[in-house]
Amino acid sequence: MNICLFTASFLPKVAGMEIVIDRLAREYIAMGHRVAVLAKTPRGMKEAPAFDYPVCYYKRSMSEVWFNGAPKRMLTRLHRQYRFDVIHAHQIYPTGYLGWKMSGKLGIPTVMTSHVGDVREGSRLRKKPVTNRRMIEAMTSGSAVTGVGRGVCDTIDAMVGFRRAFYIGNGADIPLPPPEPPSLAGRLPVPAAERGFDLTLCRLHANKGLTCLIDALGILKKRGVGRPPLLMAGTGREEAAIRAKIAQHGLENDVFLIGQVNAAERDWLMSRCRLFLQPSVVEGMPMTVLEAMASSCALIGTDIPGIRELLRDGVNGRLVPPGNPEALADALEASAGESGTLDRFRAAARETAEANSWRAVAGQYIQLFERTIAVNGRPVLPE
Repeated sequence: MNICLFTASFLPKVAGMEIVIDRLAREYIAMGHRVAVLAKTPRGMKEAPAFDYPVCYYKRSMSEVWFNGAPKRMLTRLHRQYRFDVIHAHQIYPTGYLGWKMSGKLGIPTVMTSHVGDVREGSRLRKKPVTNRRMIEAMTSGSAVTGVGRGVCDTIDAMVGFRRAFYIGNGADIPLPPPEPPSLAGRLPVPAAERGFDLTLCRLHANKGLTCLIDALGILKKRGVGRPPLLMAGTGREEAAIRAKIAQHGLENDVFLIGQVNAAERDWLMSRCRLFLQPSVVEGMPMTVLEAMASSCALIGTDIPGIRELLRDGVNGRLVPPGNPEALADALEASAGESGTLDRFRAAARETAEANSWRAVAGQYIQLFERTIAVNGRPVLPE
C-alpha cells in the first residue's frame, strides 16, 4: 500500500503529533508499505533534516482559510510520483479538509485523525465559523475519521450529530534500561541527584495543569509533608507563570525546570523517577503517559478523557480530579507510604504499554485504510 501522511506540523518541530506521525511512518514501512510525508514547512527551518523516508514540505501561506494552493499542488505532484492508495491526514483542519477536497480529484480515500487540538471546545478552529463549518463538512463526508482518545471521538460525534469516529490511540516504544546521558551532567539539581525525584514532562502550557501541581506541592509544604524534588522537563509559553507560582509557594529548592530533553534523556529520567505526574486539564492521548508506562513508571494523572483510557485508578496508577490541588496533594501524600503499591503500579503500567505497541496501532490504521479502499472511498462508519 502507498500511503501519504499529510500534516500541517512535522519534525524538526517536536511535540506529540509530530512524534506520532514519525513512528507511524516507520511502522508502515516495516510492515512492507510505502510512505511519503507531506508537511507544512516549520517556522524558522533553514535546512530540512534527513529522514529514512521521503518528506516533502509545502510553503507556508498567509492564511490557512483562503490560501491553500501550495499543499494542493504538492499533493497532486506527489500522487503522480507515488500513486497513493490512501491519504492519512493528521488534524481535521487544514489537512483533513484539504485531503477530503482532493480525494475526488485524485480518486483515493482520505482518513483523517484528530489529536484533540483542532476539535476541542474553544479551539481557534472551532471559534471561527468558516473553519468550524469546513471541519464538520470534512468529517461528515470524508472516508473515515479517527480520534486518538475516546473523548476526542465523543467530541467529533457531537460535532457531526452521529457516531462517526473510530478510536485508535497512540502507541509506545519499550525502551531498554538506559545509561545516564552525558548531556544531563550538571543539569540535575543536587537534591534530585541525592534523594531521587518525581517527574513531569510536557510542554509548559496551561492545558497541562502545571500550576495546579505546584499549588498541590505548596499545600504539602504547609502540611509539613516532606517529599522528593520535582523535575519539570519541557519548554513553553507558561514558563514565566510557572516560575512565579514556584516563588509564590517558596518552592525554589523543591521544583526545578530543566528545559527540553531529548529521547535518551527522557528515557533515563523516566527510568529513575519515583513518580511520573500528568496533571493535565485537556488531552487527546498524551504520549508522555504511554512513554512513562513503557518505562515502568508509577503514575498519578487526572481523570480526563485521553488519560483515563490508559490509567486505571488503583490498577496501574492513581487518578485525581483535574484542577483540584487538594486532591492531588492527598494522592501525593498517600504515595509516600505505598512502596508496595507503587511497585504493583509499575508492573501493571508496563503491561499497558506493551499492549499499546506502535505495531499494533499501525495495524489498526492499515485495517481501516483497507476498508476505505474496498468501498472506493465512500464513508466508513464504526459498527
